[in-house]
Amino acid sequence: MDKLAEEVFEHVDGIFGLTTVLELPRELAFKISKEVVELVASAYSSKPSPETLIKRIKRDRKTLFEVVVSKVLELVEKPTPRQLEYIVANGGRALLGEVEKLYKLAVAYKMDSAIEVLKHVWNTYRGKGFVECPRCGFNAVSPERYCIICGYVVSEDYLRAALGFEEKFNAYLKTASIAELNDVLKLGYVLVGEKGVYSPNSQRARLENPILYIVYLRKSEISRLLEEASSRELPI
Repeated sequence: MDKLAEEVFEHVDGIFGLTTVLELPRELAFKISKEVVELVASAYSSKPSPETLIKRIKRDRKTLFEVVVSKVLELVEKPTPRQLEYIVANGGRALLGEVEKLYKLAVAYKMDSAIEVLKHVWNTYRGKGFVECPRCGFNAVSPERYCIICGYVVSEDYLRAALGFEEKFNAYLKTASIAELNDVLKLGYVLVGEKGVYSPNSQRARLENPILYIVYLRKSEISRLLEEASSRELPI
């Protein structure tokens, strides 16, 4: 495979800009090129010719760019601004495991366009159900109220507003069973996700929502729970 990788190196280098755009030393560029060659060649039952291999690489270059970026992220400890621009533009899903690091680099390099691309990739593939961070704009506020990307800690008031808690809580009061109301009164909190408010022991909550947040109830909300339970004329 080394011989085949050597034969097609200039072509692979030209397709992915390893020594030109990325400005990688030849040794590192060859290592990445060989990874691409081995991956593509593995799809054939016998060793492909250089021409066949290059044709396949050109055809699948969009997918293979993610492979290249993945190897660059593995081998280059601190990408330069030019390398970061390349990584963000071509990385796709390969960026997901390194978004926090890449975001910090983009901030340091003042590359707003790179931040927007990172945000789009994260929000598309990993941010479903997460609350948006007011500082960095990524959908990345964890159930512990800190942003996975920039580390910012949001307030309880912000979290409630972002979740649309009041409206969801009103809907919950009308639909919760007495048993569910009882659970909430005992524990003092509810689970909140995209689809609504749930009792702490709800299995449905975990099936319907990718992310759940714990929201502790205030005195006024506890009073409303008690009123709702009493209005049904059933003991709590």
